[in-house]
Amino acid sequence: MTKVLLLTICLFSLTNTLQSQTWRRVGGWGNEFTGISWVNDEVGFLSGDRIILKTVDGGLSWSEQAAPDDVVMNGLDFFNQNVGLMVGENGIVYKTINAGSTWTRIKINTSTTLRKVKFVTQNRVFAVGDNGQLYRSTNGGDSWARQDVGTTANLSSIYFATLDTGYIALHDGRLLRTSNQGNNWIILNTPNAQPLNDVYFSNGRDGYAVGNRGTILKTTNAGSSWTVINSGTERDLLAVHFNKTNPNLGVVVGQSATLLRTTNAGLTFDGINVNNTQTYKDVRFRGNSNMVFTVGTSGHMLTSTNSGGSWTLRLSGNSADYIAAKFRTENLGYFVGPAGKIFSTSNGGSSIVDRSRPLSIDFHNLYFVTNALGFVVGEQGTVLRTSNSGGNWSSLNTNTIVNLRGVYFSNNNTGYVVGESGFISKTENNGVNWQMVDASNTTANLNQVLFFENSIGLIVGEGGQISRSENGQFWTTVNSPINTHLVDLARLDEQSAIAVGNQGTIIKTTDQGLTWNSINSSFQVDFTGVDFLDESVGFITGSKGLILKTMDGGETWTKMQTGTFQNFKDVSFGSLSIGYAVGDQGTLFQYSCAVPVTPTVIFGESNICISQQIYTVQNSNTPGETFEWRVDGGTILEGQGSNRIVVNWNSPGRNAVLVRGQNACGNGGTKGLEVLVSVQPQALPEISGEGTVCLGSTTSYEVIDIPGTDYVWVASGGLIRGGQGTSRVNVEWTTTGDRSLQVSPRNPCGNAPATIKPISIQSPPEQPSAISGSDLVGLVEEEYEVALTPGVNYTWAISNSGGAIISGQGSNKVKVRWQREGDFDLTATPMNACHTGTPASLKVNVNLITSITEEKSQNIAIKVYPNPSKGDVKINTSGLGAIIKISLVNSLGQIIREISPDEGDSNFEIKNLPRGVHSISVRTRDNEFFRKVVIQ
Repeated sequence: MTKVLLLTICLFSLTNTLQSQTWRRVGGWGNEFTGISWVNDEVGFLSGDRIILKTVDGGLSWSEQAAPDDVVMNGLDFFNQNVGLMVGENGIVYKTINAGSTWTRIKINTSTTLRKVKFVTQNRVFAVGDNGQLYRSTNGGDSWARQDVGTTANLSSIYFATLDTGYIALHDGRLLRTSNQGNNWIILNTPNAQPLNDVYFSNGRDGYAVGNRGTILKTTNAGSSWTVINSGTERDLLAVHFNKTNPNLGVVVGQSATLLRTTNAGLTFDGINVNNTQTYKDVRFRGNSNMVFTVGTSGHMLTSTNSGGSWTLRLSGNSADYIAAKFRTENLGYFVGPAGKIFSTSNGGSSIVDRSRPLSIDFHNLYFVTNALGFVVGEQGTVLRTSNSGGNWSSLNTNTIVNLRGVYFSNNNTGYVVGESGFISKTENNGVNWQMVDASNTTANLNQVLFFENSIGLIVGEGGQISRSENGQFWTTVNSPINTHLVDLARLDEQSAIAVGNQGTIIKTTDQGLTWNSINSSFQVDFTGVDFLDESVGFITGSKGLILKTMDGGETWTKMQTGTFQNFKDVSFGSLSIGYAVGDQGTLFQYSCAVPVTPTVIFGESNICISQQIYTVQNSNTPGETFEWRVDGGTILEGQGSNRIVVNWNSPGRNAVLVRGQNACGNGGTKGLEVLVSVQPQALPEISGEGTVCLGSTTSYEVIDIPGTDYVWVASGGLIRGGQGTSRVNVEWTTTGDRSLQVSPRNPCGNAPATIKPISIQSPPEQPSAISGSDLVGLVEEEYEVALTPGVNYTWAISNSGGAIISGQGSNKVKVRWQREGDFDLTATPMNACHTGTPASLKVNVNLITSITEEKSQNIAIKVYPNPSKGDVKINTSGLGAIIKISLVNSLGQIIREISPDEGDSNFEIKNLPRGVHSISVRTRDNEFFRKVVIQ
């Protein structure tokens, strides 16, 4: 009993796991629906453009069935639930004998498009097509023979009112009728020249035919004569059907959502409005009920529960092909297609916004750097950029008309596009300017490009072309293990990438593209897209609804159930759990499989000495979940796969424990814990920082930073203001004198001896003594000084530029040359390493009289005459010794005349002086004397 219970639990868990890994269609099909056939009230089939659908619940839900060929099927009919036929373009005939599980192509000797097929009995079947071609089978559709019906007009539709009597609608406005089980056919004329598209009889005598430009014809005598019925529309009418239990109730459908209804056996028709503009190509009542279905373009299906009185939308899709997709989050994504098609969704495909451009060219690829910033590439060198999630697009100038197929941006500014004939172009300013890369070194058509984080680039293309670059400018061809076309490329990690292509091609590199190995997938279909969630989990899309999944980095692949046979063109994941596949006819599928949530915290010691430690994460108790651990700097001794491991740490330094959950869906997010592993600490070699500091200042000091180590600082004469415990502190010095700073490292392994740095703490200098020197002077040189204080420099200054410091600046004694008359302040400001102190000051009066008085006491005479003068003056000197230079300076301080006398000269004459009050400077080797002269 226990074994049975355990087996039941395991099977239940496996079933849940498999069901959780699902691809489901988002929205409806976008294929054109062309025909509908009901076997009974529950079972029905749809034909269409490369699609066959079946319902087993009366049309509440529909499932897709595999067709042998990618062709448009125009009509179908079933004899019973198992046996059915379908016809289409190029003379295609399909037959099923197992309720549509498989369809077999029946060869018929024609390539003409067939429009409708009709079972009369299980063996007697008719198919009609273009160019007057009518085919008959007497063995249930296994073989066919053509019948001559006397016309080359296209045969649109066929209907048997009885086992013997049947009708065919013609495109020349007439009909064909047989009264002998289809052995012979006669032409019926009508008062109409418009093409007829469908014919239906509600009984043996009353029948209807509908056609182009609103044509409705009715007969009440088995087709012998026909009456034109006013339809109230000029749109083409394509199909007609009546309620089997009430022949007064009928429905006609057609072009541009034309829906007509009659309640009086066709005497009048009322138009019924619906909220779409699709063209409806077939209509059928389900069994003997009032339930009617109509199908048409873009995968649209309408149903009515009241014989066409009102309609409800049951299926709808987008007929545009999706060629490439890029999803940024679980819900936000973008996809592109032919004829300028661009679409976006912000809710996982529940609604799709058309961002298409008014262009006829096809888009081939796209890349979004952020949720809002993206690029689209296509034919004729087209590159578009959006910065607001597709709200607006800017056309970029790539200076080429080459068809572009691949695009990649490593950041907002730097990106590459690739295309046909080996074309590569690069931008470094967000696509504003593009520079063609001359060194592509290939003429192969290139399909996709990507880069690793260290700027190693890879490109794949047709014929197995693989290009590699280390700087994005010079590309070399790498040896490829295959010669089939490569169409897409995905990165697994910073070393690995996988490329896929035609005929089931998968190749992988683990050294950033230097070498590649081929992987056998056992699938020979053309692959179209690839995307990886991490280094292990990835997906490939292909034709005929194929999606493959790998859980081991691409080494092995498993086919996933999709329930569709439409061609997938690309796959993109916005998260580890949610992804999307896109394809032909608006095919959009969502993958949902809940990977384990990222562990919130790793429990265990993070600052340790070399030792063994235990680390755990919380177990979510999800069936099938395991944990993958990785340790940098240590060895996992036990517990790999569980939520608890034992680690032996053997490498000191900044190490890490990493863990992520795993289940059948893939890998969850990784959680990390930094672990500082230490050994016994050693004394530090030195403390860096200033040894001489100022009182009240705050200074930074530091030692080498050792991971896992705390630092205990002690400041003698100061306060630790920040950084205690770290390798760098700020100290405020509060006491003058010889002090010290010490630091002691410690870690879980112990303490180390302290390292000490001597500190000299100084205060700003005190005010100097009074300045000694003359405070009443002439225009002469004088010496001044203050008492000397060791370690102090002095900055001397004279207010209002009354003189100049000739020598001694910085010392306690200076020589001053007084140059102007007036009252001036002479200051001496003390300075040391701790800035400046309060200055000492001396007020000095400078005047010419004082200077002359001093000259007389020395028997010095300088005469200037006449003074005032008209412009010419004479100068006579005595007692000066050798004169070096005589200068005349105007009131603006400008030298207006200079004389350099010969040795022994004492008499001078200066002529033609300008008007004004001037100063005369007489300079000797030892002194300088001044006089004033007025020139009138």
